[in-house]
Amino acid sequence: MARVMLISLGTGPSVEQGITYSIKTHRPDRVIFFATAQSAPTQAKVEGLLAEQIPMETIYISDGDDPNEIYREACSKLRELRQEEVLVDFTSGTKAMSAGLVAAALAQGIKQLVYVSGQRGPDGRVISGTEQVLTLKPAEILADRLKHQVILFFNKRLFGAALQLIAQGLEEIQAPPHRRDLEELKKLCLAYQAWDWFDHRQAHEYFQNIDRELIQRWSEQIAQNKGWVAQIARADLSEDRLIDLWLNAQRRMEEGHWMDAVARLYRLTELIAQFRLRRQHGLESGNLDVSKLPEALQEKYNQLRDEKGRIKLGLRQDFELLAELGDPLGKHYDHRLEGALQARNESIAGHGLKPVSREDCERLAEQVRALLRVVVPDWERQARQGQFAQLEW
Repeated sequence: MARVMLISLGTGPSVEQGITYSIKTHRPDRVIFFATAQSAPTQAKVEGLLAEQIPMETIYISDGDDPNEIYREACSKLRELRQEEVLVDFTSGTKAMSAGLVAAALAQGIKQLVYVSGQRGPDGRVISGTEQVLTLKPAEILADRLKHQVILFFNKRLFGAALQLIAQGLEEIQAPPHRRDLEELKKLCLAYQAWDWFDHRQAHEYFQNIDRELIQRWSEQIAQNKGWVAQIARADLSEDRLIDLWLNAQRRMEEGHWMDAVARLYRLTELIAQFRLRRQHGLESGNLDVSKLPEALQEKYNQLRDEKGRIKLGLRQDFELLAELGDPLGKHYDHRLEGALQARNESIAGHGLKPVSREDCERLAEQVRALLRVVVPDWERQARQGQFAQLEW
């Protein structure tokens, strides 16, 4: 790994002394200067003071008072140097040049900034022979930037990306307060990722490691989410699980993942009918007990037994049975719902090859929302507990 030094070039008497001192101290394999037309002669003076020749490159800046220009140029160069050890010396040059160079270094995650100090004369310049190099390691700034990115990913539900950043941060960051923050964010990402993947039992275990102090630091909504996941983990087919599946589908819709959302809405349609049969009528759709049916219906459903003697109802049959039992939910399986469900059946997630459009998804969501309202009239109030927390920091 080569050591590369980026330096902003200034003008004025003896400015080359400090730059030369910095180069001799750090002994880079290569130097890249950022210069204006006015400061270019300083490079020749530096070269004259160095005993050894070092490969040098000069990037010219048209306006030394525009920090944005050197920022863009420095960022571009730093991206080329990702595999190298980079130091940035911002001692000389205009204030705008120094500001732009430092901003670029921080944006690109450079871990060492260099500044040459010393005793100053009446003109405010460092007196030759009194130079000393100050190495600044902006760990605090970089740690804060990394945590900000993790929180941004969390709030966008990109938990995998957030966990990768956290792993990187725990390797590089040593300061205990920052490590504590990253460990807490890791707990949250693991819990919410498992929850988003429908692994409620695993999510419940992760949430058990989230204490009140952590909740108070990041978001009070976490407490409600913790209780919500615990309820679902303890139950099988419940109102909470239906609402949770709706919320998961809603998140996929917000992300524009229409096929994923439609797959969830289709499954929710099935579960709503199965839940209603169990809760209101004591019937299991996957293993129908005909003896619990009205006598007038028993012969019809006995004919549906498979080779093992079991009766398993499909989605449409669930709604037909509900209608025959006089349940108002059964009446909701009409041409509108059937048409909306067709988008899933014709997609790659069902039995076809068609893509799922936003319109397909929204049409099905409207129908499923109506079904959910029948079985859980106050579902929207309950759903507040299941809304993912947004972290604040």
